[in-house]
Amino acid sequence: QKTAYEMLRSLVGSEMCIRDRSGPMSKTIKTDAKKSVLIVEDSIDFSNLLKFIVEDDGFNGIQFPVQQEDIISAVKEHHPAVILMDLALRRKGGIDYINDLKGDPATKDVPIIIISGRELPQKDIIALQMKGARYLRKGRVEMHEIRREIRTAALGKEADAALVKNPPS
Repeated sequence: QKTAYEMLRSLVGSEMCIRDRSGPMSKTIKTDAKKSVLIVEDSIDFSNLLKFIVEDDGFNGIQFPVQQEDIISAVKEHHPAVILMDLALRRKGGIDYINDLKGDPATKDVPIIIISGRELPQKDIIALQMKGARYLRKGRVEMHEIRREIRTAALGKEADAALVKNPPS
């Protein structure tokens, strides 16, 4: 039977920081390939908070310059494991970005987590879920829930289950 660390290491490669809490002393373990998370958020403060969260969990946080409109090129360049997306952006809306991403064969399978202050009707949430996007409401979601969603999307449910048994501090 594999430890939580062994399961995560087999899933993520080897240059990523993983907290191993299987023994009496907590430790951080370096592995090889760091997965990235693309952050599409126009509030610099919230973007920086998300970057801190993903990097604290061992991912490489990449902030997408929202003044650009070509998200496809950024995703093809950085190959993120997951995209964190706001809906209410200044130049181009998050829904437009999602439609662009889901319409391109090279980017259609990248998981998207929407973290938005915009209250959406249930029918819109279902439409986003049918496109493979997960919706979280700013102000109504805890940081540990955001972390769990990112880990689950980036590493899969098996990795999330391992982290539930040995949560990061």
